[in-house]
Amino acid sequence: MSNSVVITGILLIILAAAGALAISRLVFKKSIVFKIFLALILPIDTVAILAFFVGARGIIHLTWAAPVAVSFLFLGYYLVNNMLRLPLNEMCGKVLLLSEGDVDVTVNEKYLKGEDEMAQVMRMLVKLTNSLQNIVRFTGHIGKGELNTQYELLGEKDTMGRSMLEMRANLQEAEKEKEKRRQEDERRNWSTVGVAKFAELLRANNDKIEELCQSIVSNMVKYVGANQAGIFILNDEEVEQPVLELKACYAYERRKYVEKTIDLGEGLVGTCFLERQSIYMTHLPKDYIRITSGLGDETPRALLITPLMVNEEIFGVLEIAAFKEFEPHVREFVEKVSESIASTIGSVKINMRTNKLLEISKIQSEEMAGQEEELRQNMEEMQATQEEMRRRETELSDTLEKMKVLQRQSEEKEIAARRLYESIMKTFHAVEFSADRTLVSIDDKVLEIFGNAAKSDFVGHSFVETYPDGAAEGARVWDKLLAGEQVTSYTELNRTPVKLEYLPIFNGGGDLQRVLTMVIPLKKIE
Repeated sequence: MSNSVVITGILLIILAAAGALAISRLVFKKSIVFKIFLALILPIDTVAILAFFVGARGIIHLTWAAPVAVSFLFLGYYLVNNMLRLPLNEMCGKVLLLSEGDVDVTVNEKYLKGEDEMAQVMRMLVKLTNSLQNIVRFTGHIGKGELNTQYELLGEKDTMGRSMLEMRANLQEAEKEKEKRRQEDERRNWSTVGVAKFAELLRANNDKIEELCQSIVSNMVKYVGANQAGIFILNDEEVEQPVLELKACYAYERRKYVEKTIDLGEGLVGTCFLERQSIYMTHLPKDYIRITSGLGDETPRALLITPLMVNEEIFGVLEIAAFKEFEPHVREFVEKVSESIASTIGSVKINMRTNKLLEISKIQSEEMAGQEEELRQNMEEMQATQEEMRRRETELSDTLEKMKVLQRQSEEKEIAARRLYESIMKTFHAVEFSADRTLVSIDDKVLEIFGNAAKSDFVGHSFVETYPDGAAEGARVWDKLLAGEQVTSYTELNRTPVKLEYLPIFNGGGDLQRVLTMVIPLKKIE
C-alpha cells in the first residue's frame, strides 16, 4: 500500500475523530461527558491509526505499535480515572460520613473547580455540608437555651430550615409560656407567703388595736415595697358622730405619730369607706399627700385605698402610697389581706368591748358582793340592835321619866342662863358673834367707846376683820374658841384701854352657838 493511501487513511481517521470531538463539544459543552469522550477518543483514535498503519505496512510494526497503543490506552484509563473514579470515591466517602451523622467534613478544593457535573455535585455536597453544619450549630444554640439564634433559609424550598425556624418559634413561645408561668408561680407564692405572714402577725397582735394597726402598716410597707401607709379605724362608740380615726402611720421605716380624724364621705378615704370599693390612682390630686424623707418632700406616684371589710361589715380603710405603681397582683394581695385584717380588727373590737363589759361586770359584782356583805352585816347588826333595843326598851322607859325630869331641869337652867346672859348684856359692855364669825350684836356702851358710832358700822362684819390686833391674830384666837378655850386679851379701843374676855357658848351637842365678848374699860394711867 502506497504512502499516499496510508496518509490519506490516517488523515481520515484523524478528521473523523476531530469531527466527533467537535460534535461532542457542541452537544456536551461544560459537561463531564465531553471530558470522558475526549479521554476515550484520543486513545481509541491513536490505536486506530496504529492499527491502520500496521495493516498497511506489515505486522512487523507491531513491535513498536503495540506498546504505543497500550500506553495510550493506559493514558485514557488514567484520565477517566481522574475525572470519574477519584471524584466519585471522594463524594461517596463524604456522603458516607454525612449518613453516619458526621457533618464536620471537608472536600478537596481540586474537585470543586470546573463547570462540569462532577464539580457542580461536589459544590452542592459542600453546600449541603455547610447547611448541615449550620443546622447543627443552630440546634446546639437552641439546645443551650439561646432561642434568639438566627438561621437563614437556603431557599424557598428549604423545608428543613423552615421546620427548624418553626421549632425555634415554638420553643420561644414555650419559653415565654414557661416564663409567664414562672412569674405567675412567683407571684402566687409571694401572695401565699404574704397571706401566711400577715395571718401569723394578726394572730400575734390581737389584744391591743393600736399595736395591731402599727404592726400591720409597718409590715405592709415593707412587704409590698411601698413608701408610706396609714390605717383608719371606724370609731362609732365614743363620739357623737362616727368618724375614721388614724390609728397608725408608717413611712420610710419609721413610725409616725399623727393624730387625724376623717368624717365619713370626706376625701378619698371617706369616699372609699362609704362606697366600700378600692380606689387606685396613679395621678394624685395636687397636695393630696406628700412623703417627706431625708431626700426631700415628694408626691407619690401611686395611691391604693382599700376598705377593711368582711361579710359586708366595714371596720376601716387602709391607705398605701408609693413612688412606683402597684402591679395587679400586689393590689389583689392587699385586698385579700384586708379581709383578714378586717376580721381580726372586728374580733379585737369585740374582745375589747367584751373585756370592758367583763370589767364593768366584775366591778359591779364586787360592789354587789360588798353590798351583800354590808347588807348581811347590817342585818346582823339590825338583829343585834333589835335585841339591844328590846333589852333597852325597858331601860328607856325607866330613863324616859328621868329624862323628862332632866329636861325640865335643863329648861330651867336654860332659862336661868338666858336670864344671866341678858343680865350680863345689860350690865356689861358686850359684843356677840355667831358661829360663822359674823358680828350680830353690839352693846350701846361699846359704841360709846367708839364715839357713839352706828351699829351698822359693825354688825355684819367678821370676827377677824374687827379683831383689834389684826386678822391673822383674830383667826388664831377663833381657832382657840372653837376648841372651847376662853381667851383674854388687853388692848385699846379708840384710845381707851380695855380688857376683852372671849367666852365660847356651845349647845348640848357640843356645837359652837355663839361667842360672847366682854369689853371691860380700864382706867388710863396718867
